[in-house]
Amino acid sequence: MEKITYLIPVFNECKTVERAINNIKKINYPKKEILVIDNGSTDGSQNIIKKISGIKKILRKKNLGEGKTHQEAFKKATGKYLFRYDSDLEYDHLRSIYMLKFAEKNNLDVIFASRLKKKQNIIKVLFKRPAFIATYICTFLINKFYNKKLNDIIGTKLYKVKVIKKIPITSFYQGFDFNHTSKILKMKLKIGEVFIKYKSRKEGKAKIKFYHIFNAIYEIFKVKFFFN
Repeated sequence: MEKITYLIPVFNECKTVERAINNIKKINYPKKEILVIDNGSTDGSQNIIKKISGIKKILRKKNLGEGKTHQEAFKKATGKYLFRYDSDLEYDHLRSIYMLKFAEKNNLDVIFASRLKKKQNIIKVLFKRPAFIATYICTFLINKFYNKKLNDIIGTKLYKVKVIKKIPITSFYQGFDFNHTSKILKMKLKIGEVFIKYKSRKEGKAKIKFYHIFNAIYEIFKVKFFFN
């Protein structure tokens, strides 16, 4: 049984952060640790986190971005694997154990958790969730550049820590995920993809805007042709 580190990034999630931490605590898997990194919340999230025991906490004074959060998490994690569980409760946290076992069985470095099933009707998905058009465009580009057949590069992920720590993090804000994913594929890490249940948030803030796609495409092209 391998140890898993759960990274819970937080930024102004006072309505859901306690539930997110408790969700992970309740997972029936003894070899786990919970690392909560708050990125300078101003809504009281940090006060909630301070009161919760049995977790590792990093409470920042300002928002240093998603890239810095992952960089620090990879450095602090003591588990063989790290699963990112966003504190907005969108992803099925229980899927993490299946992903860990899948990675072990197939000796994989990174597992992509896809919100989109294979052979899913793209038109119906876009009708229900127009914002997913950015997901399709970026995933299409990644697949073309690296000869892959991924369904969703933007969903949450499970990483093998000792391998992922070797990838330099040079993009820190909205472009992080696209830059980092591109490097994972360009360095030819062993990857897999599984479906994960996803429930779009109904409370709190919307984090991703459609115009962020321009930064995403920039990061994908930058890594492909310059590796930065």
